[in-house]
Amino acid sequence: MYGNIANNKLKDKAILYDYRRKMVEYYLSGHSYRETGRVFGTSKNTVLKWVKRYKESGLEGLKDRKRAPKRVWNKTKKEVEENIIALREQSHFGARRLKEEFGLEVSSGTIYRILKEAGLIKRRKKKYKKKRELREIKKRLKPFERIEVDIKYLNDIPEFYPYYKRFKLPKYQITARDIRSGALYYFYIKDKSVAFTIMAMKILLNHLRRYGIKTEDITIQTDNGGEFSGGRIHHDRGFVHYLREVERTNHIFIPPRHPNSNADVESSHRLIEDEFYKVEAIKDKEDFLNKAYTYQLYFNLMRKNSYKGWKTPRDIIQEYGLPIEVLILPPIIID
Repeated sequence: MYGNIANNKLKDKAILYDYRRKMVEYYLSGHSYRETGRVFGTSKNTVLKWVKRYKESGLEGLKDRKRAPKRVWNKTKKEVEENIIALREQSHFGARRLKEEFGLEVSSGTIYRILKEAGLIKRRKKKYKKKRELREIKKRLKPFERIEVDIKYLNDIPEFYPYYKRFKLPKYQITARDIRSGALYYFYIKDKSVAFTIMAMKILLNHLRRYGIKTEDITIQTDNGGEFSGGRIHHDRGFVHYLREVERTNHIFIPPRHPNSNADVESSHRLIEDEFYKVEAIKDKEDFLNKAYTYQLYFNLMRKNSYKGWKTPRDIIQEYGLPIEVLILPPIIID
């Protein structure tokens, strides 16, 4: 059932973290190490390793650890390292020039390592390569195959705060964004709770099902917030249980404190804040909902996304033969 994890088209930290989490959950539900290993396509020692790490460190223990050795037998003496660092701070020379100018006995590679470990070498990361590769991976997904869900705070937006107080508007926005098409859906709530997130998913999944999208082909991706039942390893009730057992929909957690794993929905939060909450004047609660609906229509039907080849969500779903009505779901206040 889980043995094909190595062949998953999105083998990233979120996939591996969720795989380990499900494996530990399966073991803790009363199964043996050997049986758990068989179901998840791994050895019993691997199961033992991750169960032990979970018991020692909780959910944090399921993340990858640095593999660098804690001690190096031939490590350069501390006095030599301190001298190299001092010479670097005085001269700002690179590793090879430090060796030549000051006649250092250690190799230029060792000097470079010492400078790097001391944080004295700052190389610009070439993010465009990673983005380009990730963009190609996301193109292989089908519309609504993977949906990111997150919560946005509305009471911390200075331009929106006066309307929030005056008209007693919702404090939070539940946001769902399809990775492949970029389609955006959102709902409003006054309190963060599992009941509200379940209701939002029920509305969204029923809407998608209405237009022929099978919910068993959908994977919902969330962070580890309590409103998504993320603080618990067992899911016999709550948000995850509802998705898996009632809707028959897949679910995956991203690793703790890795918001970049939910980059698509996080970027939509910045866009909707800059293009809607900061600029629109609100007359009352009804006017707020009407304008929120208008922005959603603009985002899904008309706004071109540079990250997706300057195409709108409408352009992308039509390439797959889906009706544009699937993009139209008015935001509501869940109460």
